This record gives sequence, C-alpha cells and structure tokens, in this order.
Amino acid sequence: MDRLDSAPPPTTQALTGVLRAKGFELGDFDLDEQSSAGVSDLFDMMGGLLRVRCWSTGEERMYSTGHGSTWLGAFLSDLSGGHFERAARERRQPLVLAA
Repeated sequence: MDRLDSAPPPTTQALTGVLRAKGFELGDFDLDEQSSAGVSDLFDMMGGLLRVRCWSTGEERMYSTGHGSTWLGAFLSDLSGGHFERAARERRQPLVLAA
C-alpha cells in the first residue's frame, strides 16, 4: 500500500494529479495496485486491480486497470459525487493582494 503524500510511482501519477487538481488531501488516500498475473486471471481481466481507500470517510473502492479500462473516469465520478466526495480537502491560504 502506498501513501499518496510520498513520491508516487509512475503508475499513480494520474491519480495524484486528479486529487491535486480537485483539491483533495493526498495523505487522505491510500492505494494498492495489484498487477500480477494471478489477480488478472482470477477476475478475467487484461490489466490489474486498483484499490483506493480514503481515511477520512472510510470508503474503499476497487477499479479494474489496464488497456481500455475506464477506472480513471469511474474514480473521477466517485470524487465528484460518489463515494469519495466527502473526503478531506486541502486547506488553501486565501489570496492576499498587496496594495
């Protein structure tokens, strides 16, 4: 399992980018990507399996990854109005304009 506030492996850069762009706290999410042949054979899929867990809500979702997979779209849907929409957001400092 990888904490997303540490340096993510290249396969998780899309996920990290989406979380940052949407203003979510990276440290609130864990992921575990299984790409072994055993997992692919078990679920009869071309890629692997991505498990995303949100600490602040306790929600956990599984996404099928690989060529032709729509996991990123499903994850975006879960962020915007689904299972992860109540996850912790970054606290941004208000913009102060100098006079």
